[in-house]
Amino acid sequence: SVVEWMRVGRWSKEIDFGEGSAAAPGFPPMPSWFNDNRDFGNIESGLLDVGLNQHEVAGIMGYNWHRFYADNFTPAV
Repeated sequence: SVVEWMRVGRWSKEIDFGEGSAAAPGFPPMPSWFNDNRDFGNIESGLLDVGLNQHEVAGIMGYNWHRFYADNFTPAV
């Protein structure tokens, strides 16, 4: 399964259960405020609510990755 592949990987032969254990190998439950990708707005709102400014939140929400790719994965001249 995909979960088993993620836990064992390609070279390791030992299962890494992460937050789980052999007795409870499933993923931890999702927090009530984040059920799926439609709830990304809750993260943005929460970061603003705890005092981060708009520029900081934009970076966390994806701008840092966008800038990294734009600056580093361009055609060679």
